[in-house]
Amino acid sequence: MTRLHYGWKNWAKATGLALLLSPGIAPADENETGKAKLGIEYELENGARNAWQSRSLTLSPGIKLDNPWIHMVEALIEGAHEHDSGERSTERKLAIRLRHNFTLGPDARLVLRALTGHAAQGDEKYFYYYLEPSYRYAIGPVELMLGYRYQRAIDAGKEHDLHKLRLGPSFDLSENAELEFRWARSWNMHTGAHVSDAYIVEGTWRF
Repeated sequence: MTRLHYGWKNWAKATGLALLLSPGIAPADENETGKAKLGIEYELENGARNAWQSRSLTLSPGIKLDNPWIHMVEALIEGAHEHDSGERSTERKLAIRLRHNFTLGPDARLVLRALTGHAAQGDEKYFYYYLEPSYRYAIGPVELMLGYRYQRAIDAGKEHDLHKLRLGPSFDLSENAELEFRWARSWNMHTGAHVSDAYIVEGTWRF
């Protein structure tokens, strides 16, 4: 499991560096700069062996930028309720996320997202960040996604340091509306233990 841990970690770092430095991959065309979007996401997360359950709602307003390196900036506002062995707790998160797109062809692209934020749950408060490269391939109005998320907490318990595998389809409902489904599995970065599985649905509207 240690070998898996270092393999995933090195793969994430190498992929992120390659995306930023490779001259053979051109940034995606961003013709609609200045256009705003609003995402609303619902997530159901179950702990390993159903030890706990969390339900969260996230609002993610954002705007496209006319910038060669940062194509979109989003603010994430998340609230979650967790049930663990009969006890209930509430978690709040505020974060900023940056996004860069790379076009591979008419139907394929790579997306690199980076986030930094602050989380508060009971007496525990901490900052955290993640890096997430993903590969996306479009088939008509459907886009398939496979991604990896490297997530670390700052000055917090090691249980917040996670590897995440994320995959699922998204559907274009119209020119300015999209519906996205995701499944995500998390492992503890230090022990390799399975932490949770999450089921996510998100609607996005562009203005």
